[in-house]
Amino acid sequence: MNTQLVHRQLFYLFLCNLAIVFIGMGLFPILPLYAMEFGASPTAAGLYLASTYAAILGGTLIANRLASYIGRKRLFVATGLFSLPAVLLLGQATALWQVVLLTAIIWFAGGVGLILNNVFTGLIAGSHNRGKSFGLLQLSTPVGALVGGMTVSYLMAWRGYAWLFVVLSLVWAVWPLVGLLVQDRPGPVAAVGIVHQERETAVSFTSSFKLLLLATLLLGVTLNVSRLGVPLSMCALSFSASAVASTATISGLVTIPVVYSVGALSDRLGRRRFLIASYGLAAVGALSLAFATHLWHFWLAATLILVAHSVSASVGTAMAADILSPDKLGRGLALLTSAGWFTGVIMFAVAGRLMEMVGSAALFLAVAFLAVLAAGQLRRIHYGVSPKPTPAAEQAAVSVKRTIQRRSTGVPETNTL
Repeated sequence: MNTQLVHRQLFYLFLCNLAIVFIGMGLFPILPLYAMEFGASPTAAGLYLASTYAAILGGTLIANRLASYIGRKRLFVATGLFSLPAVLLLGQATALWQVVLLTAIIWFAGGVGLILNNVFTGLIAGSHNRGKSFGLLQLSTPVGALVGGMTVSYLMAWRGYAWLFVVLSLVWAVWPLVGLLVQDRPGPVAAVGIVHQERETAVSFTSSFKLLLLATLLLGVTLNVSRLGVPLSMCALSFSASAVASTATISGLVTIPVVYSVGALSDRLGRRRFLIASYGLAAVGALSLAFATHLWHFWLAATLILVAHSVSASVGTAMAADILSPDKLGRGLALLTSAGWFTGVIMFAVAGRLMEMVGSAALFLAVAFLAVLAAGQLRRIHYGVSPKPTPAAEQAAVSVKRTIQRRSTGVPETNTL
């Protein structure tokens, strides 16, 4: 696949990802408030968000299995198309169970779309620009947060929920339409698959991937508790829905230049240091939530959390693609992506209750410590280590070295039996 075609395909994937993330990032801050419109308590709102993450986790885990039956591209387009009515009907809901069901359909479809986007990107991106490619894809997160937050905030103040979901359904339709242009075929990464497979066997990259997965799980606890904490804390302080939605706008605006530049820099400077930095930002974001009282406090916390989420997702996925061989790419990325959603299911189910029991400040301090602990796991990853040569390779190298030495000194070669 030539460079121009690769860039075009990455742009298509970016648009599809943007359509999905636009809905998710734009709606997420107001979902607890929307649930409370139907009488949900803070605990019930947390369970509602847990159901959305359970749905996206299910979509992430089942995507590769479904794709093996009907093909990745066909599944990619069909999922976006058949979930489109759910976005429109969400604004017409009259009961909480309808809101929960329709949101679950949307998030399930989003999980399928996001993991297939990652697989498509991993297959066409070369090792020399993988961080930049995943950075471009992950750029859709802050852009979606910025534009989605502005759109949701404006439409909420102007016409309310019904018109909001009409507009969002038009955005969602971009996914299946542009998805028709996506090509499903392996690119340059297939050429280096043998090298990756040798590395995975020789230096136990399987263990490295497990450590990356563990770190992602721990970070997911911090990020998801913090993401839930922003709207719930603001609601407790009587901030308006527009003010809550503005956190997505501000955080997206700041994160946009960071994500793309970090992805490209990780190709040259290594991925570990940027991952550790993003985990540190997650810890600081959680700490700032523990003491937030003014609107700008929540803007700062939401920004740190989004930067940490976006950088860890792009650089972490690129690192996983470096580690995994092409035949394990789909399954590995599905596991890595689902780790965040899995922690979301657990933490959204219990975080609201924990906030009521021990207080939000204590919970934020605890999850900040988990982010620091997760950063320590990254330092144990054997990443970028050259594979240890096999005995046959060492013997061949010694033979070549001796031949060069003989020729340089003029000593004739002798055959030995």
